[in-house]
Amino acid sequence: MSRWQEPQAIAELAREITVVRRPNPVTALYHWRYEIGVLLVLPYALFSLFQAAGPIWGAVVLFGVANWLFYWKSARRFLRDRLRSVVVQHRLRTGFARARVCTLDGKLPVILWTKPRGDEIEVTVFCPAGVGYERIEQRRALLAAACFATDVHVYRHHKRANVVHLSVCTARLRKDADDVAELTPAPRYAGQTDGAAIALPAPFAGIPRAARR
Repeated sequence: MSRWQEPQAIAELAREITVVRRPNPVTALYHWRYEIGVLLVLPYALFSLFQAAGPIWGAVVLFGVANWLFYWKSARRFLRDRLRSVVVQHRLRTGFARARVCTLDGKLPVILWTKPRGDEIEVTVFCPAGVGYERIEQRRALLAAACFATDVHVYRHHKRANVVHLSVCTARLRKDADDVAELTPAPRYAGQTDGAAIALPAPFAGIPRAARR
């Protein structure tokens, strides 16, 4: 091992044995915002429904809504994709911790935004100082396994080096006539190669305060 490689090896060893830090309360609330919203809104909505319509008509309304969601394909797909996005967020955080995609003091990247697009989940990640595109690219196979995904593609942000885009492919492998497995990329990433610069969506151009802590 040469002298210039020794500091890198020491830093890698320190990263492997470091203890991953827990997120601060603000970031933890941001991570669990969907579940907290459901726990707060759903009981209140059910209570208001049964109080306004009574137990019998309330049950009829619930049955009608469930039946409507079951037979309306677009609504079913919407709920499935949103649930899949939430699961991917939590699995990615676990993958970051287990794959040691963290700083030397154990700070993990923060997931800013996720959105389903076809068979892929687009994820925008804010990286703390000490983590960047290269680290996530090296661990993308482990992240794909953590997300129960076929593959994870990593893209650079076109302006900020501390913002990285992930495309988590949840589609099954499709085989053509030559028995070669191929994956169709999401429209947003069509024609792009790993490492290419992808623009951050306009509503998320600023980094929330929770991500800076």
